[in-house]
Amino acid sequence: MPTLRLLEPTTDPAKVAEYERLKALREERKREADANWQPSGRPPLEPHQVPPGGDWMLWLLEGGRGCGKTEACARYFARHMRMRPETRGRIIAPTFGDAVESCVEGPSGLLSIDPEIRWLASAPGGAKVTWPNGSEALVLGTPFPRDVDRLRAGGNRALDWWEEMAANTQLRSAWDQAALGLRLGARPHSIASTTPRGTRDYREIRVMAGVSRTHATLFDNPHNPTEWVERMRARYEDTRLGRQELMGELLEDVEGALWTRAMMEHRVEEPPELTRVVVAVDPAVTSGESADDTGIVVAGRGADGHAYVLEDASCHLSPDQWARRVVRAYHAHGADRVIAEVNNGGELVGTVLKTMDERLPYKAIHASRGKRTRAEPVAALYEQGKVHHVGGFSELEDELCSSVPGEGSSPDRLDALVWAVTELMLGSGGPLRILVPQGRVPGVPRRGTNSGRFGAIGRW
Repeated sequence: MPTLRLLEPTTDPAKVAEYERLKALREERKREADANWQPSGRPPLEPHQVPPGGDWMLWLLEGGRGCGKTEACARYFARHMRMRPETRGRIIAPTFGDAVESCVEGPSGLLSIDPEIRWLASAPGGAKVTWPNGSEALVLGTPFPRDVDRLRAGGNRALDWWEEMAANTQLRSAWDQAALGLRLGARPHSIASTTPRGTRDYREIRVMAGVSRTHATLFDNPHNPTEWVERMRARYEDTRLGRQELMGELLEDVEGALWTRAMMEHRVEEPPELTRVVVAVDPAVTSGESADDTGIVVAGRGADGHAYVLEDASCHLSPDQWARRVVRAYHAHGADRVIAEVNNGGELVGTVLKTMDERLPYKAIHASRGKRTRAEPVAALYEQGKVHHVGGFSELEDELCSSVPGEGSSPDRLDALVWAVTELMLGSGGPLRILVPQGRVPGVPRRGTNSGRFGAIGRW
């Protein structure tokens, strides 16, 4: 319907009445359109994507990767905001980047679902998405305690969308702070899209009164590419990682694993002054779908004598590509040395790294003891509260808590972590061979500066 306006001022009662009638009709039709809104060009929702009935306070959609959980929550969120003008909502994710990539700009994000939305990356009060009817939603990430305080500053809200709730390292405090402000409208409530993880905070929230859970697996979404689905099935079916990431199962602590979720509770927002930093590598010497991942973990020893895990840069890349990532991690964190296990790669590991940076201080490590023997002292340091994660590393923590020595495939992230903490806290634990003389690359910040050391490296 075209925009209505009086062409010239009038006091004619009939003309004014007709104008007001048409204006009211236009507004009524707009409300009806919003109430019946469905995104155009999107497939119908699958049964697991349909919101449950009843008066729930949290709809928790648990599922494996690719099951369509983000699409389901984006559609629910957009429809709710359209049907209720001036509604105030929030999107909360483990990090701000996660919220933007998954919930706003991604292929299942709000901009794809509802093109009439405006995305304001820089706005008074914080980044937000807005609707033509005046509804708005703040977009937040809560990786650290200071970020949780922004939930307080965001004011009262009517609807929260928690993206990857189980991976949120500040979940308990963030949930409590959000709940205090979730009080607008006749029925303030939350929705959550997540792959489940067995953290204490997540387990507590999922069983609270008023939570309605639905579940889906990767294989419940008929719109995934068949070739990709079959690759995932071949690689991960009947593994613990596959049960969690593909089937969306909640896995508890594993009998025989050296780490538990409780050991991950000693995380910190920032490390103290570090006296030494290393980049540890458990390399894959081949590439391709069937190749192992390359474990790359950056850790430092603090002046307090504790170890601090700064970065998990592990990847599934070719030797040249993972070597480039190692060198960038070394420079980004102002590290003292790169250490790598060479039992499988031999001279190749040092050669590839030296090709990327011939001055790289590098130590080759030959594993002379079994994985359990190497890992047990490091797990004991975690249990004593002497190893801290700076922020959250969900994939690393999943591997730590699910790996049983001697069972399954090689845990690449775990192996790299063990080498890093062993080097910093326990000595190398095996015969060493120095391939490149130690030395600092000119221009790299000296110990005691913070330039770039703790910045996220990202994906290259």
